[in-house]
Amino acid sequence: MGNGVELVYVPSYKLSGFVVKKKAGERGRMRMNVEEDRLSVLPDDLILEILSFVGLKDAIRTSVLSSRWRYLWTSIPRLSFSSLDFRTMHKLSGFVNHVLSRRNKQVQLSSFKFHYCEPFGQKVAIRIMNHAFSLNVQQLNITCRFTDHSCSFKANPGFTHSLSGSQTLKHLTLSWYSGVDYIILKSTREFSSLTTLRLYDITLYDGFLSMCPYLENLTLHCCKMNGSEVVSICHRRLSNLTLEKRNYRAFTINVVTPQLKTLTISKYFGGYQISAPELASLIIRGHCPYMFSTDGFHSLEKAELCLHSPRSLSSSDASTIIRLLQELHNVKLLSLSAEVIQLLNSSVELISRQPFLLANLKSLMIMVRHKHTNVYMSFEAITNYLLYGSPKATVTKVLRKHCCDAIK
Repeated sequence: MGNGVELVYVPSYKLSGFVVKKKAGERGRMRMNVEEDRLSVLPDDLILEILSFVGLKDAIRTSVLSSRWRYLWTSIPRLSFSSLDFRTMHKLSGFVNHVLSRRNKQVQLSSFKFHYCEPFGQKVAIRIMNHAFSLNVQQLNITCRFTDHSCSFKANPGFTHSLSGSQTLKHLTLSWYSGVDYIILKSTREFSSLTTLRLYDITLYDGFLSMCPYLENLTLHCCKMNGSEVVSICHRRLSNLTLEKRNYRAFTINVVTPQLKTLTISKYFGGYQISAPELASLIIRGHCPYMFSTDGFHSLEKAELCLHSPRSLSSSDASTIIRLLQELHNVKLLSLSAEVIQLLNSSVELISRQPFLLANLKSLMIMVRHKHTNVYMSFEAITNYLLYGSPKATVTKVLRKHCCDAIK
């Protein structure tokens, strides 16, 4: 610009310590006032930590501030890319390649995030995902949503994607949602350090979880096993398991996890077979299972049953719920939806043939949809029955959305 003055873009985070002054005798060249440059006096590690929370475009722009900042951004330990920041897929791909090619390879990359939401671009997304797995990161988060639904799902069957394993990856989140295809995941090598795995809309080859020998936390959202109507989770070290689904297609859940502590099953329509002798917390939300079997929950302390059927709970569901409650005999904190209480209240004769006793119960929470619902007067008989073995237990009415917090 005129007068030899250069306008420098200031990132969205506040570089309030930078004061740029025009120094006499230097042909109008802009210079930083070092006395008030509070940010540059920080060590590189701390500055890089700050830059990790800034958009990559802004972080790269700091390279014009001084010679020290010129290549500082290349050592950022956490990288995050999103298609929302680019007008075209080509520009996004070019930017990712530019950043990764300029990175300081001497600095360990701890985290890589990639969010892609466009009508098309599966090939580009796969290429970036493959590159991300080769970076030896500790945390990897890949989210791909393809919004073009013009083709039929059946016309584009799933495609297999093979991962090569990792010795450094500890936390992996992978989501692949598409109206025209789906991804079938397998691995040729172990993920020897992986402890947390979250998968969304992924189909797994049988045996994939065995390639994660040290897995402790697993979330499967709308996932299935390739070629099977059984969602089978067999793992000797798994501690926390969450299974979520969103349609009415029936699946059987088979869980064999000797060290499992917490289990959450949400919106699964089907039968449950659970072998988890160390289970301490059980949450079942959504559809009432048509079959439930277990080896016994001898360590269970907390349980939540927020159940319904596609229409409403019926007498055929009562036997399943009663068998489930029989397995909860050791619980201290129990939460039941008002629909479950209502069904039990109308199944007194069935309960008399299949009695159960909650001898360790300390708190019974009844989940209602509306705060003005009067569950005490309506279901007094069944409430008294539930408290028979624990007369000092308290009864609390809670709104359904708050029950998850209350049970913790």
